[in-house]
Amino acid sequence: MLRHIRATITAMAITGTLLTLPAKAAGCWESQAVNAAKIRDLQTMLMVGALRCRIGSENLLPVYNHFVNSNRSLLMKSNNDLRGHFSRTGGGERDYDRFTTSLANGYGAGNKGVSDCAELRDLATEAAMAKGNRDQLVKLAEKYEINPVAPRQQCRVKVAAR
Repeated sequence: MLRHIRATITAMAITGTLLTLPAKAAGCWESQAVNAAKIRDLQTMLMVGALRCRIGSENLLPVYNHFVNSNRSLLMKSNNDLRGHFSRTGGGERDYDRFTTSLANGYGAGNKGVSDCAELRDLATEAAMAKGNRDQLVKLAEKYEINPVAPRQQCRVKVAAR
């Protein structure tokens, strides 16, 4: 009986350890992929907000479209960087789709992000002024606490010893 209990506890401990290490199993997120995820998350928040705020005095579709048009190349590159990340970590297009869908679902459910239409308009206007500057969009995402990749999932930086 005691042996059975120990075996069960050991199995539970191993299972618990495996369940808490998804980032290692899927590979860590390099800084380029983290930044791409932040930009994609920002775009998703603005897209969902534009759809939600398209009726009335705060119609965001024109300002959202301006954001997309002024950052089109960077948005495409960021999506390609994300696809590359999921390809390298073994999840491929399926995991990319899951990731982007989960972003949209989070905003669609109203669980996160900016929900005030006037504030979204200001954010979209500011994001449009980045005009393809990755650093500006990443800083803007960070200002609004957009962090789709948990710090524990990010690759550790290795510093060369002298």
